[in-house]
Amino acid sequence: MARRIEVKVEGVAATVAAISIFNMELRQDLIKLVRETAKTIQKDARARAPVSKTPKSRGQPGDLRRSIRPKYFDGGLSATVVPRKPKGSHRHLVEYGTGPRSTRRGANRGRMPKKPFMGPAEKANETTYNSKVRKLVDRDKVI
Repeated sequence: MARRIEVKVEGVAATVAAISIFNMELRQDLIKLVRETAKTIQKDARARAPVSKTPKSRGQPGDLRRSIRPKYFDGGLSATVVPRKPKGSHRHLVEYGTGPRSTRRGANRGRMPKKPFMGPAEKANETTYNSKVRKLVDRDKVI
């Protein structure tokens, strides 16, 4: 017959509470880092965004630049920073450019050269963000 062995572990409640506090502190640090990085990318992208100088533009000069804003998800643990609609709805045309364009009647509208502003802003901040996340996670590892 198998014998029944009882094991008593002391301090389980304190350990669970400590892990919960650890997770909350790490979460708050990560949320703060995501917000700081999103604001940095916003400033960088706004500085790089072209401003229309032509009087033919439908909006005001600088609409694309002013429309760049962060949006936070997952309780602040993730974010996207892009030009928001309606003022930034042409963002993809500016970032990637266009080929030759014409109307249905055949009138030539030319092409639009690409003027990347979001991609370079993201790349400029990517390595800094990744290293800071690694430091936070490595600092708080439980062994």
